[in-house]
Parts: sequence; C-alpha cells; structure tokens
Amino acid sequence: MNNYYQNSSRIRGKSTPKIFGILFLLALIPLGGLAKTNDKNSRNLFTFRTEQQEEARSLSKFKKFQVELYGGIIFLNPSDLNLFVGHDNRMQEFFYDSYFDYLVATGQIQSWSKNQAEERQEIRRSYPIGGRIKYYLSQSIALSIGFKYISSQQSSDLNFQYFRRELSGEWYNESITYAPYSLSAKAYIPTLGFHIQKRLINELVLEGFLTGGPMFAQCRYFSEWRYEWETEGPDYRYITYSNTGALEENGSGTGIALDLGGRISYPIIKSFAIFLEASYAYQVVKSVSGAGREERDGRSATWDGRWGIKSETVAAAWGALETEFPTNYWPNSSEEDKVRDFKLDLSGFQLRLGLSFRF
Repeated sequence: MNNYYQNSSRIRGKSTPKIFGILFLLALIPLGGLAKTNDKNSRNLFTFRTEQQEEARSLSKFKKFQVELYGGIIFLNPSDLNLFVGHDNRMQEFFYDSYFDYLVATGQIQSWSKNQAEERQEIRRSYPIGGRIKYYLSQSIALSIGFKYISSQQSSDLNFQYFRRELSGEWYNESITYAPYSLSAKAYIPTLGFHIQKRLINELVLEGFLTGGPMFAQCRYFSEWRYEWETEGPDYRYITYSNTGALEENGSGTGIALDLGGRISYPIIKSFAIFLEASYAYQVVKSVSGAGREERDGRSATWDGRWGIKSETVAAAWGALETEFPTNYWPNSSEEDKVRDFKLDLSGFQLRLGLSFRF
C-alpha cells in the first residue's frame, strides 16, 4: 500500500509540471490571437489618425479667396438704338437721291451725281472689363462678388456731296458734313455669382458659372452737321446757302444682367492662373429716360422725356416714306405716334481672357 502510494506519488510528482505546461500553452493561444487583433486595431487606428492629420494639413493649406481680372469682347446688337442709323439713311436717300431721280425723270435737271466719304455705323460689339472676388466653400464650389463695365461707341465723320446740273448749265453743289455722327452705350454692372469647378488632367480646371445683378446703363445719340449749297457757273462760284445744327438725345435706366457660361483655367506660376471664359450675357434695360437738345439756324430747344419708338410717314411729290426711329421728344406731351417703348438691349455672346490670384 505504501508502495502504491509512493508510486502514485511519484507519478503525480513527475507528471504535474508537464500537465501545467501544456495547460499554460493552451491558455496562451487565445492571448496570441488577441495580441494579433490588438496589433491590427493599432495599425488601423494609426492609419486613421494619419489620414486625419493629412486632411487637417490639407485644410490648413486650402486657399479660400481668389481675385480675378479680365477683359474681352461681346458681340451685340442694340436693335432699338441702331434704328437711328437706318432712319437717318432712309431720310437722306429720300430727300436727296430719290428727289434728284425725280427731277431727272421729270426733265427738271440734266443729271446728278454723288460722292460719299464714310458711312453711318451701328453698334455691333463692346469690350467689357471687370473683376471679381471668389470665396471657396469647398475645393469645387465658390461664391463671388464682382463688377463689370461695358462700353461701346460708333463715331464717324461723314461727308456727302451732291452735284446736279441744271437745264441752264449751272451746277448746284450741295455738301453735308456730319462731324461727328455718334451712337454710344455703356453700363455698370455689380454682380453676385455661383461657381462650380472640376479639376481635369494636366492641371486644367473646368468651371461653370452663373452671375447676375442690377444694370445701370446709359445711351446717347449725337449728330452735328454743316450744310452748304454752292452755285457754280462758267466764270463764277458762290455760296447760295449754308446751315449748321446739332441733335443730341441722352437716356439712362436700370435693368437686369445675367451671365451664364463656362471657362477653363491653367496655372502659370504659384497661386496665379490664366483663364478663358465663354458665356451668354442677358443685359436689358426696359425703361430709358433722359434729356435732349437741338440747335438749328442759331436757335436751340431742350426737353426731357422717356424714350420710345416713333412712327413717321413723309409724303412728297416723288413718293412717300414710312419709317420708325427712337426718340425722347414728344411735342405737347403727346405720344400718339409712339409704336412701343424703347428697350436698350446689350445682350450677346462674349469671350473673356483673364488672370487670377488665389490666397
């Protein structure tokens, strides 16, 4: 029995350390897996913190403001304002060309001829300049405040000479000089804008934008002339009649301007970029008023009125002429010949080239 006890004791004495070693190793297995899991979580946490740090550094380097300056060209047709040119051409042709043709046809003169230097010009383009300040809400979205100035003027020095040979053989030489003959329009436009952009390859940036604001516009028609009628014979020449005069009409009004377009920009040096914009500009004033004046034969008259389109019919022995023209002169405050209100429309397709600086 003692031997059995002793043997049993020996067996327990020799086996116990081995059993506990095995149990210890088995216990370490889940701890090893936990260690691996903790190590993985630590790496993920480190990566997340690194991304946060990079994002924070990126945001700290993000430049939110940008200043832009530009100039360009806008192709326009202020059709109501340009009616002056067509009306004045028709009136002159009616009272001179058509009249002289009538005199020849009816045998009242032998012949006539005409020389002309320059032509009346319509407004067809303008050269806007402007700038804006952008505030970036994100890398792709920005708001802006800006200012645009557009101005266009067509001014010419015109000379028309008419030579008619009378039945007697005398020459009547008539000269009409317009210096200047001028049409002009200009506008001041403060704007607010919304911009969205996307970066393309090779550092190109594509942008779409919508800007708008009030439009403070002015227009002007001015014609100053000198008329001279000379009689010429075989051995004499003298001035039969001469006359000078001027007609001026001014207008101003407030309207709406909207600009919808796109652009592409390219960086040139640090923080600087060049850009090219293409857009359609809606720029219209529907109510225009202002002062006018006329001088003729030493007499003058002034007035104030709202611009409108007037219809007029001129009748003479050689025919009749119907014409429409803009004016702010309404005798006795009567607008019975008014066809419609005058509209100053400076809308058109425009191209602009500019420089930007971001900070």
